[in-house]
Amino acid sequence: MLIKVGEQLGYMIKTFLVHAVKATQTSPGKGQIVWLVTDENRVPRKVVGITDTDDQGVVKAIKPIYNRESPLVEALTPLVRGDLVTVDFRPFNLTQDYEGRIAYERLDDGNRRFLIPRLSKLAALATLSVALGIALVLIYHYL
Repeated sequence: MLIKVGEQLGYMIKTFLVHAVKATQTSPGKGQIVWLVTDENRVPRKVVGITDTDDQGVVKAIKPIYNRESPLVEALTPLVRGDLVTVDFRPFNLTQDYEGRIAYERLDDGNRRFLIPRLSKLAALATLSVALGIALVLIYHYL
């Protein structure tokens, strides 16, 4: 049986590209950091960390919303837009007794793109109808 390195124990080695990082303060002493990333398969992801801050607003600690994302939040913490990071989830999953799995299966692209093609076809049809109507009015007027 042939298994790619990234597929050992169910996709536990992942590479992420950071597209954006946004930090906000939600209340005194608390805040959040949001990373917009894509993995090596170009699957987009939003990762959120809850922050503890001091009186000056400096971040003291960051915790993930989901415990399973701990290695990812830890790896993303020092990164900025454009950085690339590879995270090995295997040691964390073994110590936490998590089974290997794909975190998010790809959505069916047909469902996500259902509305756009229909709207573009409708807009094209409406434009064609208006142009044809104008042409008929001009022909009738000048004959």
